[in-house]
Amino acid sequence: MPIVEGTIVFDKNWEALNKTCESCAGVKSVEPCAWCADSGKHYKYIINRGSSRSSKTISIIDCLDFYNRENENKRLTVWRDTKRICVDTVLNDAKKHFKRTARWLVGQVFNKTDKKITYSDSDSTIEFFGADDEETVHGLEQDGAWFNEPYKISREVFDQVDQRTSEFVFIDYNPKKGHWVEDLIKDKRSIVIDSTFLDNPFCPPEQKNKILSYKPVSMCVAVRADSIGKSDAMEYNLLENALKLDAATLDDLILCRENESKNSASAFKWSVYGLGLKAERPNRIFRWHPISLEDYQAIDKKIYVATDWGKVDPWAIVEFKYLDGSLYCRELNYKSENELRAGMSSTEISQISGEEEGIVSYMFRKVGIEKTTDIVADNNRPLKIVAARRAGWICSPAGKLKGSIIDGISILEDMDVYYTRESENIEYEQENYSRKVDRQGEILEEPEDKDNHTIDAIRYGALNLQRLGIINKV
Repeated sequence: MPIVEGTIVFDKNWEALNKTCESCAGVKSVEPCAWCADSGKHYKYIINRGSSRSSKTISIIDCLDFYNRENENKRLTVWRDTKRICVDTVLNDAKKHFKRTARWLVGQVFNKTDKKITYSDSDSTIEFFGADDEETVHGLEQDGAWFNEPYKISREVFDQVDQRTSEFVFIDYNPKKGHWVEDLIKDKRSIVIDSTFLDNPFCPPEQKNKILSYKPVSMCVAVRADSIGKSDAMEYNLLENALKLDAATLDDLILCRENESKNSASAFKWSVYGLGLKAERPNRIFRWHPISLEDYQAIDKKIYVATDWGKVDPWAIVEFKYLDGSLYCRELNYKSENELRAGMSSTEISQISGEEEGIVSYMFRKVGIEKTTDIVADNNRPLKIVAARRAGWICSPAGKLKGSIIDGISILEDMDVYYTRESENIEYEQENYSRKVDRQGEILEEPEDKDNHTIDAIRYGALNLQRLGIINKV
């Protein structure tokens, strides 16, 4: 098998795609899989985990291209959170790479309308889709699928595509955030291919230098090998070299000290973008705990609900209970209004179109909110609150006085907060909810305004419990 880019990642990808688990038993972190060995099947899940610029995307593009040139009547699908993003990123990357390697429209036909590449000799295809298209997710069958950077794709969507995929699934991601991919890695039908920018001989020098600029002294070769402590490394006399460090180790130390002097060094960025490892953000705010749905349901306490409206962004609806100073949360919805409407039948759409903000009643009924439940809602959509009240729900606006965000965070920081294991978006958001950092690298009190839809709902709920006197925090 020729290797167009000559990258290690591509070689490993193709090897994984064409070998059974038994013959790949020596691959790092992967055990032989009896299921694959007995049936002669290949690995089902080929997971590319690595740093920026490690050639993950280009390598998988090469794999799919060669696979379709060698196999007849295969349908391969590519998935991002939306089709527009899939086209703007993956398809454009594929076109550029095929043109650069003189393969674009050589044995290929491109349908611009359907965003589909068809291979003339084999009649195999590569098609590009968005995970937000529920009809496509639930109706499409394919031989192979590729989830490119699926940070905003839910496990539910993945499972729907996976169960309709007969041969293999590629996933590439940078483990900078907690993700359901980490659970998939435990499956014996998975192979994990780790790579960094150093594995890619085609990484542009300026981009390589940028990534290297993140490496701190605490992670230099000499310090990691316990040859010298971090503080001593900063003062180490490079000319005398009393420890007889070799030339490569000295060069590495010089680089890291320069990074420290330029304030570009970052243990987090080096771990994630340089080494391709998952690292906890230094400005992370919460560390909540998962519990089972059964344990949550066994808590015999009053149920409350909080919602953060979302027409285009996720519409977070969270149910929660309070017991002995702890908050217990369960995610009820994370789909946006637009996503919900796209998945409705014509009958459902006609049922809600006759009343102002009718989707509120539709959703509250769908997720099973009783009309005796206290609901606190984001006050930026007053008509929705009015609609909920008119339909019989007890719905009040969340207070958004100056400082309420910090106050809400403070309440939650002083509590043990739990979430049900099925609440994927609560888990994701609490792992990544972080404080802002100024230009000098100082961590500020104010949080970053992103990936915070369930967090905002839970914060509204905590502030409401304080207002009701249930949480006694000043």
